[in-house]
Amino acid sequence: MNKEEISLFIERNLTNFSVNSTGWDDLIRKLLFEFAIAGWNMEHRVFGKEKFGGLRCYTYSEDEELNNKLKAIKDKYSELSVKTCEICGSEGKMRTVGSWQTTLCLNHFLEQQPVIEIDEKQNVRRDHKTLLNIKNIVKADLEYDLQRMWIHTKSFGNPEETFYFSWQEPNYYLLLKTIPLSIFPEDRRNEISTLFQSLQDCEICGYKAVHQKTCLRCHHEQWNESGYFVEDYGEKSHYIKECQMDIFIDEEDYEKYFTYDQSFEKSTDHQILFSSDDLREYEKLLF
Repeated sequence: MNKEEISLFIERNLTNFSVNSTGWDDLIRKLLFEFAIAGWNMEHRVFGKEKFGGLRCYTYSEDEELNNKLKAIKDKYSELSVKTCEICGSEGKMRTVGSWQTTLCLNHFLEQQPVIEIDEKQNVRRDHKTLLNIKNIVKADLEYDLQRMWIHTKSFGNPEETFYFSWQEPNYYLLLKTIPLSIFPEDRRNEISTLFQSLQDCEICGYKAVHQKTCLRCHHEQWNESGYFVEDYGEKSHYIKECQMDIFIDEEDYEKYFTYDQSFEKSTDHQILFSSDDLREYEKLLF
């Protein structure tokens, strides 16, 4: 076994891995190198793929000792893969895009997440592509809780089209508010109107977005005197403080994504209850 033989083995098997991009190529090369050093027969092919956002490799040997070595190598690189962006190879983490799990850095995660935009001509855009104009909407249907919307359009010379939007996209509620009420079914119009007229300030995130005791912007339930809140937090300020620190830490990068959201007004007298010392102590508990 020499370096040239190992290099040929690595390059020959690199294409046997069905992955989404080239970000894991370095990991796969290292995995194959360690296979060769461990004693894998380099005449045999190695296969792998991306599954549930992680790297999977499929091998078997009748040599039990070799199998144990290979399993340790595979486990090692599977763990590394869920910390490595599949696209660029930089630091990443497991995320959900649509209904798929994938491992991405922040930049590539944000690139793949849809953002609704509405321009001054009432064009509705997503990912910088114009989907429809509000003037061409002929009907709009809503899920029972208003969190999903199907918009039907018809323009001159074009067939009717249907577009789907959800609360998980920044500016969803801005779009819901911008569409004329007359477009919606008559039995839903009052519900939509009431939602926007009754919004209250959220003491946690500071947006005027609280509807039926839950914030539509940060998705935290508002404090109440029920047993759960009192048992876990003692008093209201402790609950608000912890929720605010979670938002600041932004472990899931939700706030970075929703930077683009303009659905709700920011409260002018919102107060941040935690200090830098509070945050340091809280991070010690989390990490």
